[in-house]
Amino acid sequence: MADQDAAQQQDAAYDEEQHQREIEVILAEYQRRQMLEHLTGPFVSLIVHIIMLVSCFLLMTGRTTQEISDVEVSIEEMEVKELDPKIIQELQKLENVPQDVVPDVERPDVPQEQVQAVTEDFSNEMAQTDDAMDFSDVLDIKASDTPLKISGLYGGRSSEGRKKAIARFGGSSVTESAVLKGLRWLKEHQNPDGSWSQSQKDAMCGFALLTYLAHGETPMSPEFGPTVQKAMQFLTNAMMATTDPRGLGGGGYVNGIATYALCEGYGMTKIPFLKPAAEKGLEAVLKGQQPCGGFDYSYAKTKRWDTSVVGWQVQAMKAGYVAGCENAGIPTGIENASRFLRNVAYANGKFGYSSPGAGSWGVHSAGTLCLMLIGEAGSPEAKTGATNLDEGYTAKWDEKTGPTDLYCWYYATQVMFHAGQTTWKKWNKVFSPMVVTNQKSDGHWECGMGMGKDAKAAEYDPYYITCLCCLSLQVYYRYLPTYKMPEAVAKGASALDAKDQDLGLEIE
Repeated sequence: MADQDAAQQQDAAYDEEQHQREIEVILAEYQRRQMLEHLTGPFVSLIVHIIMLVSCFLLMTGRTTQEISDVEVSIEEMEVKELDPKIIQELQKLENVPQDVVPDVERPDVPQEQVQAVTEDFSNEMAQTDDAMDFSDVLDIKASDTPLKISGLYGGRSSEGRKKAIARFGGSSVTESAVLKGLRWLKEHQNPDGSWSQSQKDAMCGFALLTYLAHGETPMSPEFGPTVQKAMQFLTNAMMATTDPRGLGGGGYVNGIATYALCEGYGMTKIPFLKPAAEKGLEAVLKGQQPCGGFDYSYAKTKRWDTSVVGWQVQAMKAGYVAGCENAGIPTGIENASRFLRNVAYANGKFGYSSPGAGSWGVHSAGTLCLMLIGEAGSPEAKTGATNLDEGYTAKWDEKTGPTDLYCWYYATQVMFHAGQTTWKKWNKVFSPMVVTNQKSDGHWECGMGMGKDAKAAEYDPYYITCLCCLSLQVYYRYLPTYKMPEAVAKGASALDAKDQDLGLEIE
């Protein structure tokens, strides 16, 4: 009996083992079929792609090749046997095994303010593009929030504005070509520190910067940008470094010219770095004004006054006001200068140099233009001054021509421009060709007489004369930012207000 039970158990174990083997065989066969089914598709796709690639290659090379033997791909259906229910149960158990052991990860919830903070911090490290160039690295400044561009007040100095103004007011490609040659000569002769000349660096840098600004050049300009940038840096550093309460050069001409350039530079570009220097120069101008409203050499507070010195101080104050400099005394200073010109320097139809009515045509032109600058173009003194200049003076360039003549022409050209269409056409017809004809082949101008025997003056004379000639030839478009007086300061219409209709000018 025991043997019989043992035999039965042995048979049962054998049957179980045999059954297990059958399951394993079936599972192996199932897995093989699955693998074949999965590989058939990719294999066929591979063959098809090979054929397509070979065909494309033959078409692209254009070479005649031997015919490629046809490749036949046949897919035979495999005979599928039904599985035993027990085997199906085993397969279901296998399918329930987890396929992905990587746990799900929820997306972190980051507060919006943190995202903005990170983005803002990173944007400061990104390189600037031409769309909003930042030249703070080269000019040691913090640029304004918006891309640097010439504002509407200075629209006449833009490329398009210059073209329109030149065509409308009697300029030409010849006059503009002469200006460009002059600017290129100045660029080639700029000192490494950004100045010009060796004996009068501050004043000549001021003149040159005014000349580039008049042409609409800024630190972003493709051709003259580095030149303008270095000039701005030099003049700003010089102004901020001086401890003289009279400003650069001990006041007078030098400080007035340098301040004028800094104010106009700030007004055009709104570069913050220029503003403190411009305001420091203006402060010296305002403190140097005499009780009568005039100015003298070195801002001396004596009974002597000098209309020639007054001219640069008025231009500086006007440019500073237009630029938005915050010196509280600018309006009062302009009003005092107006009173001085009308009541002190003027007599018998002329403006005097250091006594009423007694002066050269250059001083007379300076006094007339200053009244036009500050909204007094309609005053009897300004009208008479322009008429007398038109009727009594003729520009002529010969071997006797000297810097004082060019100084006169700088002012007289602007006066004639604002005196009316007929007066301007008469002046421009003679003056512009005369200046262009006397330009040297390399782009600069010089006078036969020079500054006499003064070696110091002879050294800076080429820069001085070249700047004055360029500025005179830029009158067609330069006057837009300089001669329209804000209503808050001007009592009456400025020269622009009076002549906009006469000249057909539209200011956008």
